[in-house]
Amino acid sequence: LKGAKHSCVVSPPITMVVRRRTSPRLRALALATCVAVVAVYCAAEAVAAFVTQGGLSAIARESRGARGHITRRAAIRVKNPPKEGDREIVDGPDGPIIVTKVDGAYFAVDATCPHLNLPMKKGKIESGPDGPILTCTFHNSCFNMKSGKCTKWVTGALGFENDLVSGIMGNLGGQKNDIAAYEVVDPGDGYIWLEKGSKAAA
Repeated sequence: LKGAKHSCVVSPPITMVVRRRTSPRLRALALATCVAVVAVYCAAEAVAAFVTQGGLSAIARESRGARGHITRRAAIRVKNPPKEGDREIVDGPDGPIIVTKVDGAYFAVDATCPHLNLPMKKGKIESGPDGPILTCTFHNSCFNMKSGKCTKWVTGALGFENDLVSGIMGNLGGQKNDIAAYEVVDPGDGYIWLEKGSKAAA
């Protein structure tokens, strides 16, 4: 190399200048520093590419809990949160979910009756002391929408019970069971999120 100094170019725009008469020890230190700078530069480029390609966004989309904290991947977004007294139906892991707002609070449960797997999307919803009660349209069985617990189990047709009808209907479908209730999170982003909790004890 000619001249008073030479350059060690590691990666644009990173350039390290080493004087010609520098001692071997200092040259080794300069080379180590050069390698470290290259490593940091490459790591920064990799992170930037990951974010640009949406990798970080994909992680963040798992779901967000209260105040924007990331929670479970299984969280379900409700695009149109229901107004007071209204309901919204969304797709869940086990079928449709009914979401409602009663007394200023959101509630959500599976909208399928465990008796004959009939839909309860249009079932009556009434306010109760321990949370709103959802009534099955076909058999009048009742479920607490806060816990998912079955508060009334009816096997008769359209809620009418007698020994004959109950005997026939009782042998069809499932036995008395609770339904899945969901924790409803409102992070203030215009949506609400549902996180599946455990079923209430029978």
